[in-house]
Amino acid sequence: MKRFLLVILVVFAGIMAAPPGAFAMAEPTTASLYEIKIFKDILYIGDYLAIVPYHIEFAVQPDENIDSTFLFSIISSNTTQMGAALAYPRYYGGYGKGIVSFYIQSGMTWGASDTFRVQENPAYYPSPQKWDFIIGSAEYSSDTDQRQALRAKIIDCAGELTTEWSIDLLTNSDSGQTVLSTYGELYFINAIPGLQTMCPALFSVQIETPDYTKRTWSFAFAVLLRTKYAGTFVEGFMTGFAGLFSMNTNTAMDMLSMIIFILAILLSVWKFKASILSAFVDGYTVMLLLMVAGFVNMVVVGFLAFCSVLLGGVILLLNR
Repeated sequence: MKRFLLVILVVFAGIMAAPPGAFAMAEPTTASLYEIKIFKDILYIGDYLAIVPYHIEFAVQPDENIDSTFLFSIISSNTTQMGAALAYPRYYGGYGKGIVSFYIQSGMTWGASDTFRVQENPAYYPSPQKWDFIIGSAEYSSDTDQRQALRAKIIDCAGELTTEWSIDLLTNSDSGQTVLSTYGELYFINAIPGLQTMCPALFSVQIETPDYTKRTWSFAFAVLLRTKYAGTFVEGFMTGFAGLFSMNTNTAMDMLSMIIFILAILLSVWKFKASILSAFVDGYTVMLLLMVAGFVNMVVVGFLAFCSVLLGGVILLLNR
């Protein structure tokens, strides 16, 4: 009995210690890369982004996800491996159709005959196979607007995967633009890291960098108001009025406006029994109209606004 138990323990220990490769997976019925498209200058001048759709099909879907069983890589024309990627197993373990991506900031030669490779993981395949796909000039995007071309490529891939998975990866934004749905965002953000920054137009909620450039101010509008009567009878009348007091035309217009302002306050208090604060507001309203009409300097109106707030604060404080 002891010998029997010892044999069982040895066999069990051997099974537990055996590497994953001891349990060889079935070979895929289809393993291919297709419709590869490469873009440049997406985030930096001279950068390189490859969108690589794949199709890896099995007669019976494996239990292990594709990120454990297959590896994708890009090999430059001088046989140097420039990058590697794993597929994102969001739906159906990642098998069937999907996409992987390669983003390389610098060091790639635009238009080169690079090789994209998909290979089996030796941990699951004792004799791993590999499939190479050499690209040509047609795979390099020639569009002037590379981000717009990237957007079109992702929408095309999302449409194909929607059919493949029977899950809507696309939707329409409030403005009527085609964007990724919630399911589409979950997949493509992981399949193409940084996609929200690379192509924000694909998302209903977009990431933007605000522009905090300091705004410059001028007196152009104020000058335009004060010169609107140049060459008219109004300017002639005010010039004559200013001559009575030996002052320039603009100063005379300001003085006349102040007289109207004071009369409006007195009228409000005497005729309509308004409070001092309410009368001041009425007079300030008249001054705003005179400013828009071009009779009074905008700086004077701003000073009166300050006085209105100050007077109102004092009155409210005393009432408290």
